Amino acid sequence: MQEIGAALSSFYTDYHRVINIAIIVVLAVVANWVLRRLLVRTVTQVVRGVKKVQDVDTTSEMYAAPYVNARAVQRTRTLGTVGRHIISWVVVITAIILILAQLGVDLGAVLTSAGIVAAGLAFGAQNIVKDILNGIFMVFEDQLGVGDVVTIETVTGTVEDVGIRITQVRALDGTLWHIRNGEILTLGNSSQGWGQALIDITVNADQDLTHVSEVTVKAARELLTSPKYARKVTGEPQILGLESVFGDRATLRLAVRTRPEAQWEVQRGIRAEILRAFRDEGIVLSDERPNLPGGTA
Repeated sequence: MQEIGAALSSFYTDYHRVINIAIIVVLAVVANWVLRRLLVRTVTQVVRGVKKVQDVDTTSEMYAAPYVNARAVQRTRTLGTVGRHIISWVVVITAIILILAQLGVDLGAVLTSAGIVAAGLAFGAQNIVKDILNGIFMVFEDQLGVGDVVTIETVTGTVEDVGIRITQVRALDGTLWHIRNGEILTLGNSSQGWGQALIDITVNADQDLTHVSEVTVKAARELLTSPKYARKVTGEPQILGLESVFGDRATLRLAVRTRPEAQWEVQRGIRAEILRAFRDEGIVLSDERPNLPGGTA
């Protein structure tokens, strides 16, 4: 045993730097894995806890204090995503410093040089610094979160990842867009607060528009009282008025306030119900429909 101990001691003495570096690398990998797992578990528990209290499967179905609870879930997911990036960077930088110390590098001189180099890089790589700062502010100001439906410039889709420098958005056609945080100047978030379903109904102008309005509102109310849609709306359907008149066509606009992200599903459902009600009442839709925002029935 003494000989084995002496041999191991001699081996460590000869190769202590290599051994210490290997130990640092292993500990860094393990620490990164453990910390990320703990963060993911914490985020998952928070999300499950909120959904369990609300007795829902998806965030958009929350009904008691929907904005507060839904944003708590989205914000927790986003901070978890950013936290994973920060953990990786901190572990890697710490491991590099410890490895340099094992190699006998003067850390004081390295840190001084690093400060000078960082200043030079900050001046020369202003776009990267801008991306990082803008990403940090977007997260802490709750401008967007993982799972939010957003519109950034011409891209509309669901946020899949918010990184330190890049935000990933999955477009409606499945394309994954990588958007630099520093380039996000205008951002629309459809998952905050509330949504509004807008349906334009274009009919022949010689019809009784009062009757058309009544049938439209009645059809929308019947649909929205069904179990499938009742929890997706927060207001009553109402006709905003005559949106436009063009030749022999008249366009009425129906509006319904909804939960965030539910406006598109409500719009599709109401359009189908209006078509059915119009057939029953003999109301004729116009053959030619103007290109108006919100879509036409």
